[in-house]
Amino acid sequence: MGIKRTSRTWKSVALIVFITTFVVGCTSGGDDPNSATPSAGGSADGGSNVNVTGFPIAKNKITMSAFAPQSANIADLNTNWFTKYLEEKTNVHLNWQLVPGEAAALKEKKQLLLASGDYPDIFMSGDLTKEEQLLYGQQGVLLPLNKLIDQYAPNIKKAFKDISYLEKAITAPDGNIYAIPSVNECYHCQFSAKMWVNSKWLQKLGLSAPKTTDDFYNMLKAFKEKDPNGNGKADEIAFTGSPTGWHTDIETFVMNSFVYFNADNNYFVLNGGKLGTSVDQPGFKKGLQYLNKLYAEGLIDKEAFTQKSDALSQKGNSPDVAIAGAIPAGWFGEFTDASPTATRHKDYDPIAPLTGPDGASFTAHYIGIGNSVFAITNKNKNPEAAIRLADYLYSDEGTTLSNFGEENRNWVKAEANDKNTRGTAAKFKVKETSYGVGQVQNDHWNQMGPNLRSAEYRETSYAASQDIYTMDGLETRLYKATKELYEGHQPKEEFPTDIFLTNEQANQVKQLKPIITDYVKQSMLQFIMGAKSIDKDWDAYVKGLKDSGMDQFIQIYQDAYNKVYKK
Repeated sequence: MGIKRTSRTWKSVALIVFITTFVVGCTSGGDDPNSATPSAGGSADGGSNVNVTGFPIAKNKITMSAFAPQSANIADLNTNWFTKYLEEKTNVHLNWQLVPGEAAALKEKKQLLLASGDYPDIFMSGDLTKEEQLLYGQQGVLLPLNKLIDQYAPNIKKAFKDISYLEKAITAPDGNIYAIPSVNECYHCQFSAKMWVNSKWLQKLGLSAPKTTDDFYNMLKAFKEKDPNGNGKADEIAFTGSPTGWHTDIETFVMNSFVYFNADNNYFVLNGGKLGTSVDQPGFKKGLQYLNKLYAEGLIDKEAFTQKSDALSQKGNSPDVAIAGAIPAGWFGEFTDASPTATRHKDYDPIAPLTGPDGASFTAHYIGIGNSVFAITNKNKNPEAAIRLADYLYSDEGTTLSNFGEENRNWVKAEANDKNTRGTAAKFKVKETSYGVGQVQNDHWNQMGPNLRSAEYRETSYAASQDIYTMDGLETRLYKATKELYEGHQPKEEFPTDIFLTNEQANQVKQLKPIITDYVKQSMLQFIMGAKSIDKDWDAYVKGLKDSGMDQFIQIYQDAYNKVYKK
């Protein structure tokens, strides 16, 4: 789970430092995970050249070809400090097979390699989709990892126990694990559909932070009509957003006061293990009526449904005085300056999820693994050594060194008064001279490859300022807001965002999903902006939803869910 970056370098630096700191078949792989024995030259005891525990991993140096993207922020992976440290520690030399780092180019090159048979010993950072894992796993190209993990990977096994959803999220329908993800449990990212309100305006108008949808409506009217910025002009924009930023859309935060609404998870709702959709529910209809009322009264910026992120930032950074009152966003840097000397962001604070007329008070919850990065192919003659390499990268030491670089040069052990985001004793702090996105460095892997940044690791390890209105305190600010305002508002039952589909199911979803998504989005806009009447056109909308294939879409995911979670 990562954080969305903006186009400005300083925002990217802030994000990386403070938020993320956020084929042709050969042999059959088999369907039984317990039959996944070490192969391609390996042996059940790790082979005579592989130590089962301890370091080095290989008694005599071995070489593995490794697929990875060429990062613009890493000078040279061959001479990179962490690459050389890893080789010295493990006795495993990585012969890098680098491809362009852009997503489209990486995907194209990866698929060409797999189809041609010219693939490497390991994918170190392969961005392997679930469809690719299942396809090439069942063809025998990717080795099943279950038994290797059980015998040689204690850190990965521990992660399965500590993170309840991890193992199921990466287990294919045939029971095999074919690839390992990079885990980044960004706590505030899980509750990133926040609403930021100009607290300075609230104070001037004598208002408290809104708690209900009625309070929110009254606040917006006051923002629009009572000149809270004090410049004598009717230039205030009560409520604005953008469809292109990180949770800067107008609908999500508000709609969750009427029905659980998560567009990023296909609008799914789960009740007693039965899957349904929120976008045909009475609460969804009421939410549309409420948003239509705000729009009709001019309380929603008419450009909020079409403007790009840069246009939203221009409004958030308006010169002289603030003109924007309420703005949805994962963090304030989506709409206003977040450079170290900026001050406008101090005027904005997140508010808790609102309570709607029927008592609903949800927040969209985003939790999952996404694509996996590490896999071992059937060309690898030392699969035991390969899984031990991935397991080291899952250790605290491996994660810290691969992400931050060398101790005492890039980071130092924390002092007694250094606190983490939870306000307890930190373990280390990143030096001010360390590198962020946009700066070329050769000290670490810049989040490339498998690593385990669990919630526990992220929140307890590195130091963060307790002054939440400084950029050094950004992680603390987001953590505290999430803990105090948003946690507990997620639904009791959640449909997993990471679930394997069979190849047939995946092909059906590829056809249905864009049709359904486009239909729902366009219908929402038409209802909110008044092009369609909610009272007169609702039944036709629901019929159109069925005609778009929503029932079939739900059944596909229900079948996939039952296979994994109802055994």
